This record gives sequence, C-alpha cells and structure tokens, in this order.
Amino acid sequence: MSLQRRDLLLTSAAVVFTPAVAAPRPLRIPHVSARAELERSYPAQLLEQALAAAGMPVQLEPTTELIPQNRALQELGRKRRLDVVWTMTSVERERQAWPVRVPIFKGLFGWRLLLATTDVAARMREVRSPGELRQFSMVQGLEWPDTSILQANGMNVVISPSYDAMFKQVRLGRADAFPRSVEEIWWEVERYGQGLTVVPDICLHYPAAIYYFVAPEENELAAAIELGLTRLRANGAFDRLFETHHGQDLARAKLATRRVIELRNPLLPPQTPLNKSELWHRP
Repeated sequence: MSLQRRDLLLTSAAVVFTPAVAAPRPLRIPHVSARAELERSYPAQLLEQALAAAGMPVQLEPTTELIPQNRALQELGRKRRLDVVWTMTSVERERQAWPVRVPIFKGLFGWRLLLATTDVAARMREVRSPGELRQFSMVQGLEWPDTSILQANGMNVVISPSYDAMFKQVRLGRADAFPRSVEEIWWEVERYGQGLTVVPDICLHYPAAIYYFVAPEENELAAAIELGLTRLRANGAFDRLFETHHGQDLARAKLATRRVIELRNPLLPPQTPLNKSELWHRP
C-alpha cells in the first residue's frame, strides 16, 4: 500500500470514527526498554490516555521479554504478537508499518549529548562544527537509525551489537563517545556511567520523530490514536505528561546554553510534520 493511499485511508477513518463507551480492548505492546516499569513509561501512559480520550479504552498487555525495535515492527498485526509499537521513524519503517505522525517525544531523541571519559570530554567540548566532530569516534548500536544518520554525516561510527558493551567500549577507549538522547542520558549515567561524564558545552541535533506504529490494516486503531493525541494536545494533557516525564531531564541538559552541532537526517520521510512547530521541542 502506498504512503499516499495510507494517508487517505487514515483521514477517512478519522472522519468517521465515533468514540463509544466500550469494555477495554486488550492492546499488545512491546517491552522495548530496560528503563522503569513499562506500565509507568511515558509512551505507554500517553498511548493509554490518547485512546481513552478517543473513546477506545484499552488494557495494555506488554510482552514479558525485551523486543528490539526492528523485530517489534515485524511483530505488528492481528496474527502476530503486537498491536502498537513506538520507534523512530524512517522511510523504510513507514513502508513496513502505518505511522501515526505525531512525534510523541517532540523530537527529543534528535537532541543528543555525549558520554565520554573525562580526558576525551575536555577535548570534545571545544568542537564547533561537524567537521571537527569527525575527528572523534562514536559508538552506536547495530541497526539503530542513529547509526545510519551519523554515518550519512561522515562521522566515524563504531558499531556494537550489545547495548551494555557500548559503555565499556568508551571506558576502554575503543570509541571516544556514546551519543545519547537527553531523555536517556541522565538515567544511563547513574546506572552505567562509571568512569564516564557528559561532555559539557555542546550537543548534537538532527530532526527525529518517534511515532506510534500499527499494522497497515489497522486504520481504525491508527485513527483513534491520532484523534486521542489531538485531543490531549488541545486540553493540555499531552504537555503536562511530557513535562512530568521529561522536564527534569531537559532542565538538567541546559540545551539553550550549549553549542548545537546540526546534522542532517537523510532517513526522515518527507511527510514528517517539521512545519508544525507546536509538535517539537526547541530550547
């Protein structure tokens, strides 16, 4: 199904969708992060609130095991294990599944701080351009969209198949730094950052959106999620939940005081709503 055809179906579904009081629908979601308990996570809470606002109450049913992002997309569909996945969008991912084009993290995963040893951090804090950043190596995960984004910008990327090993690689000098989103880095410093520090004065930025994705045939579910998110934005509940979960991390990051190294994101689909400033965080 073409992206244009999907968009037309989603628009039609949104118009005819009529919220109704009903028993909670079981909704299968992935356990995609080791951070916090899933039922308390921001994406899970936002999804539950959005569908409630759209008149489709749900009972979230997370998987018991962690599921990598790429595999989670493959598990979408009635005959598979998942109903909704949230992950960073790309042209390829929007071919695989149906995106609800509301960036639920307001682009926070495109704002990156750098974990490094103290010695490397002292040198990296002087970086003023992508060209100077290319003098340093950065570790990223296998099949992560960010890996391709950094490589497309000519960065020296060390690829690792193991999340836990990436922190060790930086400590051992096998990579100079580990770029992490402002939403992730402070939690990771506390748990995995022994011997590492957040590089001061600079940050990386590229446009990046994390969406909810559903199976291509689930146009009614996609329409309900979009309707609910629109209603939460209109009544302020979206921003309140965002601030509750991310306000402290953003305050600690002090992005407005940092030198921003802008990078391009060639994976970003042309339908990404970059022109809607109200959907994005800007320091």
